[in-house]
Amino acid sequence: MWKNILSIGLLVSLVVLVILVNATDIFTDEKEPNIIDVTGDTSAKGVTITAPNVSQLQEGDKAPAFSLDNLSGDTVEVFDQEQEYLLVNFWATWCPPCVEEMPDLQTLQDNHEEEIKVIGINTENSLQKAKTFVEEAQLDFTILLDEDNQVYDAFKVINMPTSFIIRIEDQTIMKRINGALSYEQMEEQLLEVKEDSL
Repeated sequence: MWKNILSIGLLVSLVVLVILVNATDIFTDEKEPNIIDVTGDTSAKGVTITAPNVSQLQEGDKAPAFSLDNLSGDTVEVFDQEQEYLLVNFWATWCPPCVEEMPDLQTLQDNHEEEIKVIGINTENSLQKAKTFVEEAQLDFTILLDEDNQVYDAFKVINMPTSFIIRIEDQTIMKRINGALSYEQMEEQLLEVKEDSL
């Protein structure tokens, strides 16, 4: 009789275990991050969520001054430029939208070098990764290394890519762009900034 009770108990336990495994995700490991597009703007590629009450540098704020080393180890003072505007772009090689917009940033620099200076702020702690990527992508705009994320934190960046268009003469943030931009969108943003400065 005890054998029958034990057998029934074991059978019920197995049935419950099968139901748990198949009907829930208790034993499922997440293989990829849970990314949700919440921008609502189909013209921009956005896959980020901002926590409520997070303070961010916005348009009209003064950008913090900073200097960082470039890929050759030379220190660059970012606001010591001849152009009227600066586009500061925070990126990393592990960020697909960042990588995707890099050629467009190069084109913007090439086509508008008299009025805007493009500076990419790499937030990885691997000089070699950044160098290899820049060489393979044939980028020649300024890339600076923010290995300890001091500038990233000073600009209150919470997602990548994030870009700032800054008027150099008074360090005013004219545009803050969260997410990647196409070349056409970059040109539109620059045109709006120039019109707002008139």
